[in-house]
Amino acid sequence: MSDSKDAQKRINQMIKFIEQEAREKADEIRMKADEEFQIEKGRILNPERIKLNKDFDRKFKDLEIKRKIELSTQINKARLQVLEKRGELMKKVDNDTYKRLSSLKKDQNEYKQLLKKLMIQGFIRIDETTVTVRVVKEDVALAQSICKEAANEYKSIWRKQVGMNDDLKATLDTTRFLPPSAVGGVSIYARQDRICCDNTLQARLTVCQQALMPILRGKLFGVVAHRGIVYDDADQTDKHDK
Repeated sequence: MSDSKDAQKRINQMIKFIEQEAREKADEIRMKADEEFQIEKGRILNPERIKLNKDFDRKFKDLEIKRKIELSTQINKARLQVLEKRGELMKKVDNDTYKRLSSLKKDQNEYKQLLKKLMIQGFIRIDETTVTVRVVKEDVALAQSICKEAANEYKSIWRKQVGMNDDLKATLDTTRFLPPSAVGGVSIYARQDRICCDNTLQARLTVCQQALMPILRGKLFGVVAHRGIVYDDADQTDKHDK
């Protein structure tokens, strides 16, 4: 009876040992299978994952480029609108200034002196012996009263500055006149009208506008430092450098 129990005990121990061996072997097979599965899954999925990442990076870059292009387009559009508006304002200033030119002629005595100075300046600038003076039609009588005096003053200035006489012959044209748009002032012609010194009020205004344009723009619109287009990545790079 005792031998029978011992035999049964050994049999049970052997069964447990076999079962333990089987479990360990099954676990080993399962782990190996899982490892092989992960390797095979990685072999299959990694190329697709890399491909997806590349596609995502490409699409992201395309979106960034598109965003920057749209931003640049909007900035340029806004800049053009600003420039257009500034141009309209500058044109309005020019037109308003031009309309005020006629106010220079309200005081005839002052305008007479101005007209004489413009004549003398024209004689100096054209530097010819025989010249023709033209004015707007409404200034003919005034010009007639000062033409000879202006020529004499020019000769005096020339003699003092150069040390020799200038036999200027200035003739006021009483048949051909400057257009009303000239407002006032004079134009001096020489060599059968092939040479002209435009010293009208309109011409003087144009010279002043060109000379004072930067100052006028600064007064009207201020002076702003130009930075160009700055993108987000550029800002981040600047911060990183700092």
